Amino acid sequence: MGILLAGNVNGQAGRLEWHRSVELPSPQGESMHLGIAGPVVGMSNGYLLIGGGANFPDLPPWKGGVKKIQKEVFAYVKDGETLRCVAQDSLAEPIAYGASLSLPIGVFVIGGETSEGKTNACRLIQCNADTEQISTVNYPDLPFPLANMGAVAIENKLFVAGGEGQDTVSDQVLQLDLNDLEKGWICIGKLPYAVSHVQLLADKQANLYLVGGRRANKDAPSTLYQGLFSSVDGGKYWAKLPKIPFKAAAAVSCILPDNGLWLLSADHGDTFHRVETLIAEAKKTSDPQKAQQLIASKNQLQVKHPGFGRAVWRYDLKLKEWNQMGELPADGPVTTTAVVWDNMVIVPSGEIKAGVRTPQILIAEFLKE
Repeated sequence: MGILLAGNVNGQAGRLEWHRSVELPSPQGESMHLGIAGPVVGMSNGYLLIGGGANFPDLPPWKGGVKKIQKEVFAYVKDGETLRCVAQDSLAEPIAYGASLSLPIGVFVIGGETSEGKTNACRLIQCNADTEQISTVNYPDLPFPLANMGAVAIENKLFVAGGEGQDTVSDQVLQLDLNDLEKGWICIGKLPYAVSHVQLLADKQANLYLVGGRRANKDAPSTLYQGLFSSVDGGKYWAKLPKIPFKAAAAVSCILPDNGLWLLSADHGDTFHRVETLIAEAKKTSDPQKAQQLIASKNQLQVKHPGFGRAVWRYDLKLKEWNQMGELPADGPVTTTAVVWDNMVIVPSGEIKAGVRTPQILIAEFLKE
């Protein structure tokens, strides 16, 4: 049955009851799926779609492995308290690290990375209820390529916050009105700072929440954020809220009906910073032997990566307080998208250590107290 996460904030919090996880189907001839980071995830015609993403199919990165972006996609239906894979197809092209939004018309995928690099393409991915085949419809492109951004839908308006460009990190809030596609994406505001690997969420009152993230710096280790901000005017002005108790990049989070912002997993950045520092030092040194030693140290850090922990945290949107709410039943994945399907909370695949993915799909039932 899993671990019970019980709320204790004046009896207002709900709880997550974790059920048996399922795994992505094993490729032909393989014992198990490697898992994917930055997957396409969302709902279409009653199916949960999980696909695309990136992994290292041959060797891990510390052994010179090359990251490959995938195009395979799986369709799942509910099967009691768990999920069952009923179909498998391919996306129109391999894609990873975009933003996925579940809309009534299908899964809207914004930007991301292809084999050619970062893209500004936006597309709607649908699963036909009769044939269980995947189709793609193109929508207006972003004004510039972006990956690892935050995104959310409020009725017919889509919002994008931050993200990685070709050589920069964005501080813009972009909006696309699905009822006025000719206008395309427009910039409607600026964030408190340029940020990628960030979460953008919305509550029932259409308030926006910006959660954590990080920013790559040209000649220094990345800046990791533990900020939480809210906007009541669609992203034009951002108010500072109580900080996340730790730095939180590439987080997995969602807002649930108990007025809680649930932070299910995040990269606190300790190992990430150490790896970045060693890489930078290796590039700067003119001594080949020292450079080799620094890269060897970096590789060992990645091999011994402790993971991202299992602690689950909840921010009460009314009380404006953070509280720890127990633990995940497995190592916490990052760089993936949580899906709320009725009272089911789903955390599909993702990265559990540097360069290591998990094929597990974690499944919980949300129970409101």
